[in-house]
Amino acid sequence: MLKHFLVVILFIFSFKADAQIVDSLFVIHKGTGWIVKYQVKPGETPHMLAQRFYITDPVLAYANEVESIKSLAPGAMINIPVKPENYYTTRQPLADRQELYYHVVPKDDLPLLSTYAGVTKSDMRAWNNMKGNTVTPGQTLFVGWIRIITRDTANPASELVYPAPVKEGNAVADPQVVPGGLDIAYDRQTNNGTNVLTEKGTAVFFEKTGKSNIYYAFHNSTPRGSIIKVTNPGTGKTIYVKVLGPIPDTKQYAGSIIGIATAAKEALGVTDNKAWCELSYSPN
Repeated sequence: MLKHFLVVILFIFSFKADAQIVDSLFVIHKGTGWIVKYQVKPGETPHMLAQRFYITDPVLAYANEVESIKSLAPGAMINIPVKPENYYTTRQPLADRQELYYHVVPKDDLPLLSTYAGVTKSDMRAWNNMKGNTVTPGQTLFVGWIRIITRDTANPASELVYPAPVKEGNAVADPQVVPGGLDIAYDRQTNNGTNVLTEKGTAVFFEKTGKSNIYYAFHNSTPRGSIIKVTNPGTGKTIYVKVLGPIPDTKQYAGSIIGIATAAKEALGVTDNKAWCELSYSPN
């Protein structure tokens, strides 16, 4: 009887351990950063996954093959970028975060992994209860936290399953529900154009999946949801764009002041992937 009881207990603990491994998120190297290999669940879309992991749609698309991200099938593996927007090296008072782990591979060493994590070797040793700097292939290391919204399995097909994150103090009325569109939202944010900052420089155009009558952009000086007035002085054409987040730190955007979805090229009279533009936006 006692033997049978011990077998049951061991089975339960084994099941829980397996479940923990399945639920754990592991990062791998890609370029000079990390990504999470994520298996798509039924009903999930690129937009939902971008919201779930606190990144923008273009950032998710950029980390994957454009064609593969357009039509996701359940079971497909995609890359989730680990970025400053969704990665933490200190424990945050947030419910929507999860631990990240890494499997050591040959040629890895603690200084390299600490650099990837953006922490000191001492931090990495403390996280993993290590006495020295030696790591061995196959070893599992804790490497930080990723921000992730819990998946609502009751209604996975709804675009509202993973609500878009909004930083405290940076909430801006969604222009998609403002009558008149982005120009009206811009007027409200800038007090009818009387309270603005201006900027001149190169705009880079990026591919954005999906269809929308809203022009989107990346910009470093304005919070998510802000509206920027963009003018092409060469053609005299003007558009308004909604900010998705900061400009990605990649070669594509080197030297640019804004990244704009390619859907806006025609409206600005642009044929190349770069153009000189003038910007105006609210300083708040």
